[in-house]
Amino acid sequence: MSGNQASAVPQGDDQRRARPESENVTDQPAATHIRVEEARRTQWTMSSTVRDILMEGSTSRTNMKLNDFLRSNLGGTAAVGEDHNVTMQAFVQEPDAYIQDQQLLGRIFNLPEYQELERELEEKKILLEASYKLHHGGVHFLEQWRGYQGKATLTPLVCEKLNGVFAQVQRKENVRQMKERCLRQRRFLKL
Repeated sequence: MSGNQASAVPQGDDQRRARPESENVTDQPAATHIRVEEARRTQWTMSSTVRDILMEGSTSRTNMKLNDFLRSNLGGTAAVGEDHNVTMQAFVQEPDAYIQDQQLLGRIFNLPEYQELERELEEKKILLEASYKLHHGGVHFLEQWRGYQGKATLTPLVCEKLNGVFAQVQRKENVRQMKERCLRQRRFLKL
C-alpha cells in the first residue's frame, strides 16, 4: 500500500469512539449546565448581520482532519498519509482523491457520523448561497429582513432561521420597552 492510501485502520467490528475535547464531562447538575449553555449563546440584535446569523455554528466538524475523523469513528492509528490528511469538508467533496481503498470508503460512507457531516455541509452550502443572495438583495442586517420582498425565493431553512431570530429579538425588545414603560409610570406616580 502506498503512503497516500489508507493504512492502519482496523477491519474488524471493533468500533471505538474517542471523546472529543469539546465534549465536556462535568459533575454539574443539568440546570447549571443549561444556564452555562444559555449564557454562551449569541445575543442577536436588529443590527446583527444576516450572514452571522445564517452561518452561526457552521464551522463545527467540517474543519476536523480526516485522520481525526477516522480515529474517532473507526479506531486505530493514522489512516492516511499526512499529504492526504485534509479537512473533512475537502474529503466529502472528493473522497476518492484521498482514500483509494473502496472497502474502507464504503465503511466511512455508512457511518452515521459521516452522513451527518454530509448533511451539515449541504446545509452550510444552502446558507452561504442565501447569505450571498440576501447581500446582493440589500439585506445586510436583521432589521432589513422584515421588509425583504424576496423571501419566497429562499429555502425554508433560511426563512425559519431568520424568522426565528427576528421573533426572538423582537420579543426581547418588547419586554425591554414594557419594562421601560413600567419604570416611567412608577416614576410618574411618585411625583
